[in-house]
Amino acid sequence: MKTSNRKALIIIGIIALISVLNFFIPSIFSSGKYLILLGVVLGLLYYLMGINFSRKANDIKIIRNILIYVLGYYLVTYLLGLVTGFTKSVYSYKLSNVIYNMIPSMLSIIGVEIIRGELIQKTNKDKLVSILTCILFTVFEISISFTAYNLYVKDDIYQFFGLLVVTSITSNILMTIIHSRTDKFPAIIYRLLMETLPFLLLIGPDLGPYLKSVALIILPVLIGISLINMDKKTQSGPKKAKLSKRIYLVVVAILLVVVLLNSGLFTYQTLVIGSDSMKPFMARGDVVLIEQTQDHNKFSEGDILVFNYDNKIVCHRIVKKVQRDGVTYYKTKGDNNDQEDLVFISKNQIKGKAISRIKYIGLPSIWLSDLFK
Repeated sequence: MKTSNRKALIIIGIIALISVLNFFIPSIFSSGKYLILLGVVLGLLYYLMGINFSRKANDIKIIRNILIYVLGYYLVTYLLGLVTGFTKSVYSYKLSNVIYNMIPSMLSIIGVEIIRGELIQKTNKDKLVSILTCILFTVFEISISFTAYNLYVKDDIYQFFGLLVVTSITSNILMTIIHSRTDKFPAIIYRLLMETLPFLLLIGPDLGPYLKSVALIILPVLIGISLINMDKKTQSGPKKAKLSKRIYLVVVAILLVVVLLNSGLFTYQTLVIGSDSMKPFMARGDVVLIEQTQDHNKFSEGDILVFNYDNKIVCHRIVKKVQRDGVTYYKTKGDNNDQEDLVFISKNQIKGKAISRIKYIGLPSIWLSDLFK
């Protein structure tokens, strides 16, 4: 093993130890104490491997690419906020409080990206070191923030994985891609824009945990694909560049369709079936396409009604449509159930009706849900 790789593994081992300790004794590195540890690690890194700051030829091109995507991210999320609403920032705008909130975050970002960049560059972009560094800083981020979630509460578990674990994985993969192609500045700029700019914004879009996590996953994926394509364009002919661009656009289109259909903001929405009450027509793990409507003229006996009951979303077939005092109610039944549902469904409970289904593609979501029950 090369000397530089051995030194890199020493640094990786120290940060891994810090992360493990932070999981089991969270208070030991609370309130920015980890910044002191980052400083110690930076000092050790400087002693063992040295720290270099140098601009590379493609820095400007990569930074410009990142700025375009980040601007697009803020534009799209704030436009979505026109539909979902906005929330006032939880941060105070007194200068002292802004500094108190921003400075530790900025120092942490700069410190982490210097360490990451040096580990990758000084080992000549060794694949093992790059992979270990990516895993290491993913675990490090999670160890710092996991105490914000109550892992005994089901909703917090979903948010923990959606808003922290998955977003940390995609973000750290992107940082590894950036550092393998250029120096530290583009990575630092990206993280400063994404993680410290919210401290200065008066309001933010109220996307909810689902849309927020999807947006934070899609952005680094798109930037990562664009950086990879940037390399391919310099190495391949115009035909391959056009093909990769088309594939990229198809992937983006598919991701956007999936996000919009799951968001519930528009006429159509998708839903994963969680029980076998509608077998054989629909089974657990199938995905149904819902037309969101409460228009009684669109419902008739035999349609599959989607409604809220007992804090759950239910998809059952309409067996009766009755009028009481000028109000329309629906009696429903699961195809696989022996008896009709006990209650009549009123308009304010209705989400819409199922108009199509796709078999099995929702099973991963079901398995994840079962895992944490």
